[in-house]
Amino acid sequence: MIRWLIYLVALFVMSLLALVLTPVLPAFARSRMGPVDNGNGQAKEPRLPVWLAWFDTPDNSLLGDPGWRATHNGGYWSRVAWLYRNSLYGFKWGPIAAPMGGERHIHGDPSINRNNGHYGVLRIAMGPYWQWKCVKPIGRSGYCWMINLGWMLDDAGQQRALFMFSPRLVRLR
Repeated sequence: MIRWLIYLVALFVMSLLALVLTPVLPAFARSRMGPVDNGNGQAKEPRLPVWLAWFDTPDNSLLGDPGWRATHNGGYWSRVAWLYRNSLYGFKWGPIAAPMGGERHIHGDPSINRNNGHYGVLRIAMGPYWQWKCVKPIGRSGYCWMINLGWMLDDAGQQRALFMFSPRLVRLR
């Protein structure tokens, strides 16, 4: 828990920096090979230089994922909006991520999410790393609380677990 709190403070400090820097980051973008389509392919597209990797999205270019591309034109402001939407993704997947590979202890239902209206609480522990996820509807409003804290240990297919601090009110799908 102490590690997570220290990382959370680091994330808040970096978030303030990202808030200020994000509008100028696309000016540093250059076309180069890398992951696209949420890491399912490779293409030469605009990306931030390696020295700005903490602000970049490791699994997509600045043009976004397929859903983003369908509704955005890929221009400068689209790239700025993509970086705001995925603020510090490289930082969360990099220095403050958890290495996967240990034995996971799962309590609750890993299938909870807002997309299928499957609510509940999930707790996962893996060595010193943990995840607590809660999805609860708010009456009949069409909204729910979705809180995800710790590291994203519910995706065992990854080599690293994304650092999570995601309390939010979301519309049900």
